[in-house]
Amino acid sequence: MIEVLKSFGFTEYEAKALVALIAKGSLTAREIAEFSGIPRTSVYDVMESLKAKGFVEEFGKPAKFRAVSTEEIITTLSKRMSENLEVLKEEIAKLRSGEEVELVKLYRGKSVFEKLEELVISAKDEIVVLISYLKPEIKEILSKARCRLVVISSNASELAGECYEIKSPVVKDRTDFAHGLAIFDSEKIFAIFVNNVTIGIAGEGEGLVQFSKLMIEPLLRELRRERLKIEKQP
Repeated sequence: MIEVLKSFGFTEYEAKALVALIAKGSLTAREIAEFSGIPRTSVYDVMESLKAKGFVEEFGKPAKFRAVSTEEIITTLSKRMSENLEVLKEEIAKLRSGEEVELVKLYRGKSVFEKLEELVISAKDEIVVLISYLKPEIKEILSKARCRLVVISSNASELAGECYEIKSPVVKDRTDFAHGLAIFDSEKIFAIFVNNVTIGIAGEGEGLVQFSKLMIEPLLRELRRERLKIEKQP
């Protein structure tokens, strides 16, 4: 019975304690230790765990413990098994359909700039950046790019490359924060938020990249079109 209970996710001690309570009825902590072989120092932790899972009740002074009814134990285990099987069914279906789960990684503080620099230096073809304001540390990192660099920002002219300077009432005269998004080689994205805290979010999934392109590319096309008009003027 202990081995069967363990197969349902019970620990060794939880299984032994539950079996003792089912066999003996109401027991004190000392009696549970005596009948189950669990170290007395571990009994209360085991009881708290079993209570939290809904298999044991505590009553009286001094405290005694008893297992819930057999029907309740079986019902609870059956429900949890059904839930687990449903999750397993859904995940197997995802795997068979080729559905991908896209992961992102969160960075904070100094590690944000370290990750940004890593992505900039490793990019081979193109880096496209849309950012409200190029803070000095971000500008320095982007200047290390070894490939084509496209930047849209309120102070983009401070960088070499294909840069487009845009003004917005939201970011006018605001140099204390920088919120933006960068795409590297159409394969990786990095969102950055610098204000009272510094946060970066990195991802490589196709969905994330395509979503990021939808945010940046329409604006970039318009800026390129406007620049071309100006260059064609006599």
